[in-house]
Parts: sequence; structure tokens; C-alpha cells
Amino acid sequence: MSIAVHDGYESAGRPVDAHSDRFATLIANDDRPGVHVVAVTGRSDLARACTLDAYALLANAHELPVVRGRAPERPVPYGLFADAFDRAAAAPEPFTPVEQDANLVLRGLFRSLAEPGWARGNDHHRAVCTTLDTMSGPNGTVFLLDDVHRADEGSLALLDHLVRRGPRTPVVLVLAHDPHPVPAALAAVLAEAERHRCPDTLAPVVRLVDAGGHRLTQRELTVLQVLAEGLTADAIARRLDISPRTVHRHLQHLYRKLGTTDRLATVLRAKSLGLLP
Repeated sequence: MSIAVHDGYESAGRPVDAHSDRFATLIANDDRPGVHVVAVTGRSDLARACTLDAYALLANAHELPVVRGRAPERPVPYGLFADAFDRAAAAPEPFTPVEQDANLVLRGLFRSLAEPGWARGNDHHRAVCTTLDTMSGPNGTVFLLDDVHRADEGSLALLDHLVRRGPRTPVVLVLAHDPHPVPAALAAVLAEAERHRCPDTLAPVVRLVDAGGHRLTQRELTVLQVLAEGLTADAIARRLDISPRTVHRHLQHLYRKLGTTDRLATVLRAKSLGLLP
């Protein structure tokens, strides 16, 4: 399993762009299965919320499903995740039908878990991971979780399970919290993620750019330029040191954004728009 804390903590007191770049790079180029943890720390609720807003926009631009929630002020069993899937079920438009069904299943599961004795911890943790595999698909899911410092015991136990034995699909867990103090259970989750941290092999920073009126990422522009050389997906993957699956994902984004259906049409369309010489 690939688990990473990229450069430890992101400080929510810094300008949003300063740490959004790293997040954009992660979701654009790292499609390894498992859980990737990004910790956002800050005393200001507003600063943390602004950071998560920026992360949500970046994830949406990459067509990744986003599940966002926050821990309630008064502890409720699995309240952090219950809030996240309540929100996801209430606003289903960004999700595919399969993702919507998974959201409803998880929403019902977390509501049931609020009842004492409903199921053993390990049983429902495995059920959550299995449902996340169904929901995430090959491209993964982004969780934006705020106020994690006041999360209940059950929510923190599930976070620990996800970090140690998470789903087989890529999942990005963004954990935003007040750093003073960090509860022992949350500190243990972050320490476990750091212990499993993989070497950082991310590509250079990806910024969203406006190219010819089309919102392409820098990585998509790079794939477009290499595509114009007539390389196959495998050859593009080797050239850019990314996986073929990531190349195919970028190609699908290019087809959608440029209104094309194949590689030749995409190159010709890009040239007509001035995106290629």
C-alpha cells in the first residue's frame, strides 16, 4: 500500500496558492493505490476552509469525486464521516450513478453505526473500505475533512484503519485541524501515515492555466505536446515517467475539453486553437 504525507503538514496560514500547488501535483500525477494523507493545520477556521475550498476546485478540475465533511462540535459516533456522506447524498449532481449509490450506502451505514452495538469495529471498517473501492473507480476519491481535532473516537479509529489497510483504489485524505493541541489519537494516525511515507516521486508543480480559452492543466498541455509527436500511450508514459493509466486519464480530459473523440482530431483541434505550433 502506498501511503504518503507530502512534506508533512501544510500550514493554512500560508497563501493558498503556496500549498495548492503540491495538492494539484498529487492528484494529477500520483495514481498509486492506497491512501495518501495531506494534513492542513491552522488555528483559523476560515483559513482552513479557504484551503479546502481551493483543494475542492482542483479536484473538480481533475474530475475526481470530492466528499467533504467536518466533525460536529459535540461528539457523535462516526460524526465526521456521517456529516461528509450526508452532504454528498444531499448534493448528488457531481457524482456518477454508481458513486451516488455508494454515497447512499455509506450514509445509511454511518447513521446505523451511531446505534451502540450495531456492528464490531473491524467489520464495519472493512465494509467502508469495500464500498469506497466501488465508489472510487480507477481514478480515486478525495476526502476533505475539517475540524478533525474534535473528531469522535469512532471516526479516528476509521481514519487509522484507512491509513493502515485502506481501499485498493487511490484515496486522498485531507485532514484539516487546529494544531494546538493535537489529540493523541489523531497524532497517532498522522504518525502512522508518516511511518509508511513513500519517496516523493511527484512531477513538477501543476498549475491550472487558461490555454486558448480552455481550462487545461500544465500536465495536460505537456501530454498534448507529446501526443502531437505521434507517440503511443505507453511511450508517452515512459517519456513523462507516469503510468499508462494516468496518460489515458489525461487523454480523456483533453477529448472532453477540446470536444474531440480521438488523438488525431485532438491534435488538429489544438493546432487550430493555437495550443500547438
